[in-house]
Amino acid sequence: MSRTTINDIAALAGVSKGTVSRVLNGHPRVSERSREAVWRAIEQTGYRANVHARSLATGRNNAIALLIAAASDQLFSDPTFAELIEGVRDGLLETDLSLVILMGGSETEDHRTVSYIKAGHVDGLIHLNPFFDDAITAGLPDCALPLVLCGPRPPIPLPRQNWVVTLDDAGGVRQALDHLASRGAHKIAMIGGDPRGVSATVRFQAYRDWLGASFDPDLFEPGDYGAGSGQVALARILDRHPRVDAVFCASDRMAIGALETAYRRGLHVPEDLLVMGFDDHRIAALADPPLSTIRQPIREIGRTAVQTLLAAIAGETPSDKVFPTHLVVRDST
Repeated sequence: MSRTTINDIAALAGVSKGTVSRVLNGHPRVSERSREAVWRAIEQTGYRANVHARSLATGRNNAIALLIAAASDQLFSDPTFAELIEGVRDGLLETDLSLVILMGGSETEDHRTVSYIKAGHVDGLIHLNPFFDDAITAGLPDCALPLVLCGPRPPIPLPRQNWVVTLDDAGGVRQALDHLASRGAHKIAMIGGDPRGVSATVRFQAYRDWLGASFDPDLFEPGDYGAGSGQVALARILDRHPRVDAVFCASDRMAIGALETAYRRGLHVPEDLLVMGFDDHRIAALADPPLSTIRQPIREIGRTAVQTLLAAIAGETPSDKVFPTHLVVRDST
């Protein structure tokens, strides 16, 4: 049999060659009916695109890179990364684009990642966790590739084409603090995230702004989003302020750690101490007691980051996207 071509797919699907091309490249502006017809024709014919030939013809690599400025141990222990990556995978399901994961965390890894990007191996970038001192992002201000940040923009030079797909961090913090206050809390502590993180800084500033003149720096302790840091942070806060009646944690995992410290100190949750998380990961509902938290649409952020990047690669001008957060009340408050 002769090799099936893109023209054959177009004829069988009853669409134009251009529509087939847009479907294969994951272009968002294709009707669902046309998209289904194209993929049905591809399945019927067993069509496989000649990726090398198409790359030569279009000047594209048909691949995007996922940037992670974190050490591998954090990547595999933090469920936020897993959900973001699943969202990115969802966004790529109906394309034939490849996904390249590039990690930082050390000087060698950061340099290798920047060199790989600048060598022209990918068509666009999605950054999962930009830092203030992010060496990967700092190496890309002269990069011509479109960049989508899953989080607030860091105040450092960025590539000219950049967009953010993020959530309303400050709004989520206010929801949490308003809820704790409504439950009678008068002395609310906070366990924050990695101080290098842009989102972590936004959340801390929202906490400080909400407290206003009553802000007490001794009621704040930074963590690293892990359960161990939540244990240590609450212990330090309680050593300084034994009568704290609520603690807001910038991640569910740190809240789980805070629960452990509360138990060790003989405190009952929620009778003696209200504990609040942020994320609404599965572990929140399984905690003892089940954890009140702030839900963020992590998987949807990853999916939308792909849609934004594909639109930019196609020459369009997408918009930034900010998702709302939602209060989830369980037994810990």
